[in-house]
Amino acid sequence: MTAAPYPAPQPARPDRRTSLTGPVVTTSIGVLVLLVTLVVGLLTARTFVGLVTSDVVSSSGEPGPAVVADAPAPGATTATLEAGQRYAVHLAWPAQGAIEPRLSDVVLLQAPSGAVVAADADPAVDGTFTAGRWSVESVAAFTAPESGTYQVAVPAADVADARVLLAPDQDLAPFVGGVLGSVAGVFGVLLLGAFGAGLVLGGVIWWVIRARARRATAPPRV
Repeated sequence: MTAAPYPAPQPARPDRRTSLTGPVVTTSIGVLVLLVTLVVGLLTARTFVGLVTSDVVSSSGEPGPAVVADAPAPGATTATLEAGQRYAVHLAWPAQGAIEPRLSDVVLLQAPSGAVVAADADPAVDGTFTAGRWSVESVAAFTAPESGTYQVAVPAADVADARVLLAPDQDLAPFVGGVLGSVAGVFGVLLLGAFGAGLVLGGVIWWVIRARARRATAPPRV
């Protein structure tokens, strides 16, 4: 009688109670999520900085690259403007001076044809910001009726060393989009950060538990 063959040995299966695969994957995903959070945070900060800074005036008080004309208040200057373009009037003053000063009258511009334009409209974005020791506020706006060189008459302000700067008016839609994007970015950073930190913390705790289990089930050394 022929004896039954012995069954082939089965490969040893890893003990799920001591395997480190789960903790490693969880921790790795958490680290990846935190890296994504860092990128989102940097993009959000860049967008926010673009909203709160301006190219109207530098920190040293010099006119920024967007400025087409500047003059002391009171004072006069000239500006080369384009027909149909909307321009904003910005009032700049030393930051340690009065808070939100006002011009005594509207800024007047004389077009090349002799027509007088009053800067008495509201700017698209009525904002106030600080650059170095200077505070700047958008106080008025106007639309140039024709292209050419304008004579600009600036009234007095109720604070010393104030200046008026003319620059193209900021579009409202990109500004609002930037604000909403910054808010969404902040919430995204908070949610992703909490999720990634939770994965890393849970993965590390899980890793420690599995490592202890591996040490407990390891064969004793001879």
